[in-house]
Amino acid sequence: MNKAVESNNLFVFQRSKALQQYCGDVYFTHQDKNGFLYVLSDGLGSGLEANRAAKATVDAIKEDVHADITDMLEKANQAVSGLRGAAIAIIKGDFLTKTLYYTGMGNIRFYMIGIEDKLIFPLSGSGFLSGRKQKYRLQSFKYKPGSKFLMHSDGLVLSRVRKSLESPLCVVKIGHLIEQNISDIPTDDVTFMVGKFPE
Repeated sequence: MNKAVESNNLFVFQRSKALQQYCGDVYFTHQDKNGFLYVLSDGLGSGLEANRAAKATVDAIKEDVHADITDMLEKANQAVSGLRGAAIAIIKGDFLTKTLYYTGMGNIRFYMIGIEDKLIFPLSGSGFLSGRKQKYRLQSFKYKPGSKFLMHSDGLVLSRVRKSLESPLCVVKIGHLIEQNISDIPTDDVTFMVGKFPE
């Protein structure tokens, strides 16, 4: 399976392991007048069962897109009880305060350029969502309107992330350049989203 979504402020690319029918990565995006929400979940393993676990976490989050993101994470954790488990990352932005909130579990990676032009890459909690009691870490950062961010599952191996985020190119062109790093028949599910914070 191969999929790409393009808009002025967001480019999302997905390719499943060995081009299987089901991708173990599931993502969700939402934006309204108050802010934005981006979620990327990576079900353990690959194929249908991985997809089922990742989809369960995202469906739980979709139920209330205005909830506190640590509450979202706990809902997602409960949703995979009895399923395979999943790594996840959630970013939620507030347009009024220009603040970005981040939380996650496992090996999803998130990068952004902060207001002091430093590359920010917050670490998620170790382990994965499984239905068992977890400790969650919530981090917050001021974001710079018009700057770019990148979030990806562990199927993408990318060097020189900062160069991509500082590029003057639009997110669609940056996305196509990043896409060139991905094998035609990958050995793991791959999903990435590169976006631009609203100005």
